Amino acid sequence: MMAVLGDWGGEDFQDLMAALDESIQRPYVDAERLGVHGYSYGGYMASWAVGHTNRFKAAVVGAPCINLHSMYGTSDIGISFGEAQWGGSAMDAADKMLERSPISYAAKVHTPVLLLHGEDDARCPIGQSEEYFTALKRLNKEVEFVRFPGCSHLFPRMGHPKMREEYLTRTLGWFDRFLA
Repeated sequence: MMAVLGDWGGEDFQDLMAALDESIQRPYVDAERLGVHGYSYGGYMASWAVGHTNRFKAAVVGAPCINLHSMYGTSDIGISFGEAQWGGSAMDAADKMLERSPISYAAKVHTPVLLLHGEDDARCPIGQSEEYFTALKRLNKEVEFVRFPGCSHLFPRMGHPKMREEYLTRTLGWFDRFLA
């Protein structure tokens, strides 16, 4: 767990790809129909993955950290959390923040991406998904963005049942569309 400090998208991504390599050895796993889903840090990792590999045929990215520099200045935990996680302040670690931001790799994304984000998310502000959506859309990538009004960062677990159901329905629908 401590290895990720200052190394977002590094060893953790290698670990996930190694686990994937092991998983696709099983006879019931179709390596040609892989999807990736993540929420919060998992959303960061899902967006990082599609910017660094074409192995996934669909991605659902929930409440991600996309631009570490803007996240640092807008998240309710950006300052204290960001410095420990990303190796310094926005001024001291600007180059590293840019290098480890999924938005920096938007041009390399070839996987269809569905972004799901609560509008009242103070942890990973909705601007993170807005930035990624805009970057991918301007690059003519396959992307859709669903905003959940009145929803905080915790809505998929503790939000209104209708919103939680909609999150899951959208996720399954995206995977059905691109993996069926």
